[in-house]
Parts: sequence; structure tokens; C-alpha cells
Amino acid sequence: MPKRPHLTITEDAPTDTRRRNGRSVRPPKPRTRRPKRTQAERAASAARWNRGLRLFALAGFMAEAGVLLLANPYFHVTKVRVVGTQTLTAQQVFEEASVPAHTNIFALLRQPFVKRMAQDPVVDHASRSIRLPDTLVLTVAERQPYAVLAAPGQFWLLDSKGVPYRQLPAPMRGLPTVQVAAAVLPDAVTLGKPLHAVWLPDVKRLLTLMDKSPELSRTLGGAKITVDQNLNLCLNRRDQLQIRLGQPDSLPRKMALADAAVSAYGGALARQASYIDVSCPQQPVWRPRTQSSENPTMQNTETQEITTHGTDSRTD
Repeated sequence: MPKRPHLTITEDAPTDTRRRNGRSVRPPKPRTRRPKRTQAERAASAARWNRGLRLFALAGFMAEAGVLLLANPYFHVTKVRVVGTQTLTAQQVFEEASVPAHTNIFALLRQPFVKRMAQDPVVDHASRSIRLPDTLVLTVAERQPYAVLAAPGQFWLLDSKGVPYRQLPAPMRGLPTVQVAAAVLPDAVTLGKPLHAVWLPDVKRLLTLMDKSPELSRTLGGAKITVDQNLNLCLNRRDQLQIRLGQPDSLPRKMALADAAVSAYGGALARQASYIDVSCPQQPVWRPRTQSSENPTMQNTETQEITTHGTDSRTD
């Protein structure tokens, strides 16, 4: 019987598939060494740490300083100064601002003083500032009177922006009055709120043209502008002379004609006329007054035409 060849049996190293005591056995991973940091990298890392520590220390210092400032009675407000009042009193502004007592001056920077003061219709704008260690300064700018708005039985003071800011018992002397028909008056006139009326820009243009006119500006203070239900404009001077302008188109040309007519003949035409009608610029006319009438603006003789150069007139 032939002999079997000699077999050598070897055993491989453990692999992932072999298990010992119910656990997988993996070969150990080779260790990879972290490369050493350069000196520049170590310096940058130290700088970042130092910067973070400094910021943390600064934040703590600021917080502590803020607490000390807010708690220090040396910075409590003991004086309030009001600047810019004209018709308002300092006491009124102080009460409207509602300045709290025994309050730190830095804490007042968060108080809405400006908003509170601006709620007064008379105040156009306001501001606040502080003066260390204990003074609060409130500054107000009041609205300036521009004209008086008149409706049946009511009067309001207007500023140049068309904002009614004060109710009056009667027209104010020295200001032009704008008499508006009830049909074109806004439904509600609210103090401190701008008027939204179609006739307001035309009235403001008319007042501007009057102010630029050498003749008509003399009676601007006591002038009365009427706006009827059809938006026709009429200027009533203090000397009872009416200047009928009609619709608010071509206002500069109409006012130039009215100014030339008022100054014609050395002002004699203005003294004799009951009214000057420039509603049709192509044919301005005027009507003389009746000398014997107690109210010369209501009873007149025939209408006369005004020449554009203002040197003569002729009867129709």
C-alpha cells in the first residue's frame, strides 16, 4: 500500500471573519502621528485665546460699570430744562413728556419723550438730550401760524404745511383768513393732522403770489380768501376791494393783472372799484362803487373793462 504524502497544516492569523468569545477580532489600525505644529501656528492659537479672554474680561467690566452707573444716585435726574417754547409753557411740555422722578439719567435715554411731546398738535417736532450728571433737556419746535381756516362758526389756526393745530374763537389779527364753503370742507378737521382738500394747494399758491406782489402784499395780513362750492377763489382785501379770480387756473397771470389794476392811476382805480374781476384773463373788468351806499361793495354801477397796460378804461 503506497504511503500518503506528508501534509503540513498551518494556521493563518485571525481575520475579521474569525470570532473569539462571540466578538469580532480586527487587526489593530496603524497609528498616525499628528504633525507637529509650527511656531507660527502655536503663536496664532495663543493670540486667539488671549483675544477671547480679553473680550470676556471687557464684557464683564462693562456690565459691572453699567450696574454701578445705573445704581449711582449721583446720576439721578434732578433738573429738567425745556427749550424752544413760544405759546406753550415749560410746565405743559414737562407734563406731556411724563418725566419719571428719581430716575437714572442713562435710563431716560430709552424713554419715548419725543413721541409723547409730538402728540401735542402745537408741536411740529421735538428732541431730547442729557447733560451730565443730572439734567434732562427737552427741545420743542412749535408750529408757526400761516393762515386761519374759517368754516361756519368755527376757526382753526393753520401752519404752512396745511396742518390745523389750534382752535380759535375768532379770526386772528394779522393773518389771512380762508373762508371755505361747507360743501368743500373736509368731513372732519383733526388737530395735528394734515388737511386733505383739493383747494388747499391753490390757496397756498395764492398766498405765495400775494406775498410776492408789491401791492397786494400790503393787505395780506387782513385779507380774506373765499372758496365757494365750485372751488372759485375770491380775494377780499381790508379796504373792501374784491378781486375775483374764478377757477384756480392761470393764477400767476391773474394775480399779475390784479396787481397792475390795483396800482393803476396811482391806486385810484383800487379806491374807486367795488371789485376787480380777472377770472377771464383775456378780458379783465372792474365795477365802480356807489358813493352814497353804506355798503359800497354790494351796489355798483356799470362794469368797465381794464386794459392790460393799466392806463385807461372804457365803459361797456
